[in-house]
Amino acid sequence: MAKRIISYKVRKGIFKLVVLIVGILAFLPSHLLETNIQNIEDGRTKDFAAYALETTAATISNTVDQLLIVSYEIESIEKVDGEPLSSVIVAYTAFGLPYAEIIADENGAYINKKLLFQK
Repeated sequence: MAKRIISYKVRKGIFKLVVLIVGILAFLPSHLLETNIQNIEDGRTKDFAAYALETTAATISNTVDQLLIVSYEIESIEKVDGEPLSSVIVAYTAFGLPYAEIIADENGAYINKKLLFQK
């Protein structure tokens, strides 16, 4: 009745594999993570499997986004009559790569994640 303990190397390998998969999912375009699963019996209701997959993909993507971004830099601030109108903020990863461009104004913010592949 001896319990089998997973060795340290195997646990470390599994952890690295999970980190690699999550890292790859973070940089995939969002349209690749969406599915087109339909419920054959009733086309008006959303299939639970599709909903669960979408929710899981969105959660993983948001979590990885939060883990990757480690610093911000204010690139420009647009002012009108001394009042700030809008600003452009660049978010950087732990590797020093620009990850996203955040354009903020008084009404809200827009995030451009394609910045990583443009610069």
